[in-house]
Amino acid sequence: MEKQAQFTNKKLLFNKSIDFPESPGVYKFFNSQNKILYIGKAKNIKNRVKSYLNIRKSEGKRIAKLKASIKYVETIITKTESDALILEQGLISKKRPPYNIQFRDDKSYPAIHLSTSKDFPAIYISRQKDPQSTIFGPFANVGAMRLNVSLIRSLFKIRNCKDINFVNRSRPCIEYQMNRCSAPCVGNISKQDYAFDIKNTINFLSGDTKNVIVDLQKKMDFYSDKKDYERAAIYRDKVQSIRDTQKKQNVLTGFDDLDVFVIRRNKFNCCLSVLKIEDGWITSSQNFYPDSKDNISDQELLSAFLESYVVNNTSKRLVNLLFEGEILKETKDFLSNLKSPSITIHRPNKHNKNLIDICSSQAVDALSRNNNFSWVEYSLEHLAKFLQLETVNKIEGFDISHTSGKNVSASCVSITKDGPNKKNYRIMNLKKDFNNDYFALSEAIQRRCKNLQKNNLDLPEVILLDGGKGQLNTVKKNLEKKFLEKIKIISVSKGPNRKEKYDILHSEKSNYELNRKSEISKLIQLVRNESHRFAINHHRKRRSKEMFSSSLDGIVGLGPKLKIDLIRHFGGVDKVSEATLDDLKSAPGIGESKAKKIFYHLKKN
Repeated sequence: MEKQAQFTNKKLLFNKSIDFPESPGVYKFFNSQNKILYIGKAKNIKNRVKSYLNIRKSEGKRIAKLKASIKYVETIITKTESDALILEQGLISKKRPPYNIQFRDDKSYPAIHLSTSKDFPAIYISRQKDPQSTIFGPFANVGAMRLNVSLIRSLFKIRNCKDINFVNRSRPCIEYQMNRCSAPCVGNISKQDYAFDIKNTINFLSGDTKNVIVDLQKKMDFYSDKKDYERAAIYRDKVQSIRDTQKKQNVLTGFDDLDVFVIRRNKFNCCLSVLKIEDGWITSSQNFYPDSKDNISDQELLSAFLESYVVNNTSKRLVNLLFEGEILKETKDFLSNLKSPSITIHRPNKHNKNLIDICSSQAVDALSRNNNFSWVEYSLEHLAKFLQLETVNKIEGFDISHTSGKNVSASCVSITKDGPNKKNYRIMNLKKDFNNDYFALSEAIQRRCKNLQKNNLDLPEVILLDGGKGQLNTVKKNLEKKFLEKIKIISVSKGPNRKEKYDILHSEKSNYELNRKSEISKLIQLVRNESHRFAINHHRKRRSKEMFSSSLDGIVGLGPKLKIDLIRHFGGVDKVSEATLDDLKSAPGIGESKAKKIFYHLKKN
């Protein structure tokens, strides 16, 4: 492969600056040695995880110790809160994080009990520990626990009656009639077959649905070979019930071991997400970002990643790969010739589409929250070559926003090798109303350069204008010579049909049509889009403030929010002025005292 890509796995650090998903899902806490500490679920991951950042004196020592030990966070987004509940319980059973185990000592949480010391064990829920029983839990979420018990009883027909009732029954109870018990009390099932169901119940509660299905299928085949089709059908139905249950959930996949790969891009960045499935359960989700300084296709990126991924696979298990799109022929040959580990490639279909969707949601969310600007340094190097400059350490972009020459605002954004430097973003409200963007840009850039010089700060090597040749020439004509000698001024305008991929870059001597795959196009688009966004947002705020500037100003106790609410309630400032005292009293958030102040203030003015 000619182009090579390096990938960075950006771990989420446990601190106040990190942004977490606001979706339902599961979060996993790790210490500095990357060992798992705790697994939890949340309706809103961001709110729940950030709650651990607050230290409270009332907290116990164990919780305080957990918080102090957290270094990294891994999240898995789920479609629903119930999916998060199920996934949390499955992962706890599989991974057994130490702090989940510690917190389970609290007797206030109930647990699932199997009275395995009995010949025909019963399943029940209790908050008390019973040394004669096999215990699963405790569970913080009682509702989810009860759903598990209900599912088990429908699948494996385990009794839930008390021993005194069990030994004294002469006929099956209503639970048998409802198909939730196999009626061992009256001998409807052998001790051996019941023990088989108990074994599978234990496996099911431990998260081992794969072996449960295998055992049930073996039992089904056994009775089928004996031509006992009635009993074979019972086990067939149990297998189908488990599979139907898995289909209803997005986290119980129905697959064995599988690694899912999805590449997603936004305007500036790219993310490759990996979803790992073990024994039918989603167990982890990781996001990787290519560090390549070249424009590499999805096919090349995926090929490079898969080769590295399987070579560095340290597990003994077979590797099953599921991904969208195609990989390079040489990568396909490389994977097919591997003997250890053995590789199986799966293609997307209706049965695994859900996994592709889940993996995709991780990548899309990561891109929306994490900006990776490693490519900017490389683009700055190419921009320097293009403009025949020795180096470009900083480029600043300018844009103008106004309404028919009123409320003229100029934005200035600053981009360095690390990406947008928002501390150096500036908004200039131009005192003079310009109905001419050319002169407004000239005024803004002149002010910016003088301010940098006054404070002994570095001038940018390049300034980018949002505009065409006219804006460029006007700014160069009006900017002081001492600044022109140090700064290269360029501009960018929309291409045919105002499509971004055909942008025209204007420099002093030539015009250059930007190809979206060129080394500098992403950088130019970033600077232009940032300056435009920053200018528009400020202008909207300024315009909104002016719109709500009215005769209501200056009333003591009537703040900006309440003023806006009042105008919206009556349908305009004029309507507020026409309102009676009683009308004002009835307005939300006003009351008698404020109503009088507003009423007499408006009458006075």
